[in-house]
Amino acid sequence: MNILIRPLSLAFFVVASVFALHVNAAEENVQFRDPARWSVPDRTPQARFATMKKENTNAYAQAMNDCRAMRGREANDCKREARVNFDRDMQRAREMTMGGRH
Repeated sequence: MNILIRPLSLAFFVVASVFALHVNAAEENVQFRDPARWSVPDRTPQARFATMKKENTNAYAQAMNDCRAMRGREANDCKREARVNFDRDMQRAREMTMGGRH
């Protein structure tokens, strides 16, 4: 009896999951699209650097926000690591876009 219940339960779970995925896909709101400017490539090194700087700054802000949920030494280590990552990412952005001249 137990052997029949497991495959039946598994089959029910698979069918329910597929149905849930289908329902979620059908509810996607396509009214809001990305602005056209988001698909325009950065043509100059300065523009590429500006985009990378924005992305790095936002990632740093998110990391700092995550660190604020921590306390004590763990929070300090988290903030230090976030700053080191930001500095490293900005250095890479400079090297990739300007050859380090920025």
